[in-house]
Amino acid sequence: MMAASFYIFVGVILLLFSAILYYFTSSAGYKFLAIGFYMIFIYCIGKGSVMFYYSRTRYSFYMNTHNLNAKLIQSEAEYTEYRITKKGVNRRRYVWTTVVFTVLAFVGIFSPQKAIWMGTAIPIALISGIELGVGLLTEFRLREFLRILKKSTQI
Repeated sequence: MMAASFYIFVGVILLLFSAILYYFTSSAGYKFLAIGFYMIFIYCIGKGSVMFYYSRTRYSFYMNTHNLNAKLIQSEAEYTEYRITKKGVNRRRYVWTTVVFTVLAFVGIFSPQKAIWMGTAIPIALISGIELGVGLLTEFRLREFLRILKKSTQI
């Protein structure tokens, strides 16, 4: 639920930046950047809301479960391993996306169409970097949780 709350927070910050850039600047580059930030605001709010709903559902299930049996712990360990594997695959994608779009934003500085290049590449690099950071923090938490789950099944 913490990652979901963070996404919602980032979405609100991006909406604020988008509004400021759109209404208080006159450059085409800033207008494109504002539109990009607004689109990522929608993405962050949507992803944060869905993540919060699923996290809250799982949290409520485990808070209302009084006895944890071995089958339930094993099922949670398998689900956690699946999530860790998925985070590893996504990490490579986010690193490459961040690198490629950061380079494109830099190249856009020297391009005659810099408004389009930078206005598109900067928001994509930004959200990829945020996804990478949140994914790493979540993966570290999941690995520790999996270690605790495996330890509890060995006792």
